[in-house]
Amino acid sequence: MPYCAAKCPYCDFNSIAGREAEHAAYVEALLSEVRRLPRGPYATVFIGGGTPTMLGARLLARLLAGVRGHIHLADGYEWTCEANPGSSDAERFAVLAEHGVNRLSLGVQSTHQHHLRFLGRVHDAAEADRAIAAACAAVPRVSADLMFGLPGQTAAEVEADLQLYRRHRLDHASVYHLAFEPGTEFHARRARGELADIDGDASRELIELVAGRLADLGLHAYETSNFAVPGSECRHNLAYWRLADYHAAGAGAVSTLDGERLTREKHPAGYIAAIHAGGDAVWKREAITPLERLREAWMLGLRLAEGVDLERLAALGDRPERWLPIAGPLADLDLIVLEPGRLRLAPGARHAQDEITVRLMP
Repeated sequence: MPYCAAKCPYCDFNSIAGREAEHAAYVEALLSEVRRLPRGPYATVFIGGGTPTMLGARLLARLLAGVRGHIHLADGYEWTCEANPGSSDAERFAVLAEHGVNRLSLGVQSTHQHHLRFLGRVHDAAEADRAIAAACAAVPRVSADLMFGLPGQTAAEVEADLQLYRRHRLDHASVYHLAFEPGTEFHARRARGELADIDGDASRELIELVAGRLADLGLHAYETSNFAVPGSECRHNLAYWRLADYHAAGAGAVSTLDGERLTREKHPAGYIAAIHAGGDAVWKREAITPLERLREAWMLGLRLAEGVDLERLAALGDRPERWLPIAGPLADLDLIVLEPGRLRLAPGARHAQDEITVRLMP
């Protein structure tokens, strides 16, 4: 669902501001594509964006009823929907719950008004608290996103932000370090010298602060930026990180099936036109080579606290003779841990994750 109230300056997702007159036609096109998917059963469903709750309650109900009318959900399924505090209310959350959504993920990003303005967010801290409370009243599982590493942000402000999880007794947190992604307004501003990355030592201290304070709340890191009470991890995202196949539908949506990655037309108007013309709206098809699959196994596996499955590496053709001479010195430096059947980042090495990953990948 690619629509948002505004395009945030840090965001490199496929999203577009406004275009409310297009929403109804987009929902119908999206449902047309959904009806072409296998019926399931599906263990997880994820509606992301953009901001799915940009749809009014009526259109949101139309979308959810259409999806639920086609697919079969497995026993114990997880159905997540993303939402933003500035476009959420009890009515929308009630519609989501009524149609089977049982997990909500809210993009809060900060509880400080000056940082929310910097990030281009349209809500304030009070709206975020109200939205989380309404979400918790509607569905059994709620997660909230925060960002750190912002220019001028203090450790005290980060600690205050993290109290959000304590206040609402949330069992899942996504806490991201600000990055200047190509194609974003922030990336252009950094190129002009208007913004700069925070100091490396300060970044490391904040990473450790976030992990430590969330652990105090019972939320443990199971992925680079994701923390949960054990058993409350996002099962849908874990499927991505564990290289599962997945279907997709919608503008810019990406599916991975049987060694092929398909990307749909990104602009919603182009997507609508392609679907109405009877096409599949796919503009890019990529055959995933064995080397690419192996590199993804390393890159995604090292994001996870559980680490890389060594049997999977062997099945993908990567023998210990190649990577062990690299891994040994990293283990000696306490940067990685080698265990029976697994290789994972050592506690405290998350700040060096990218460099470690590049060294280990073929």
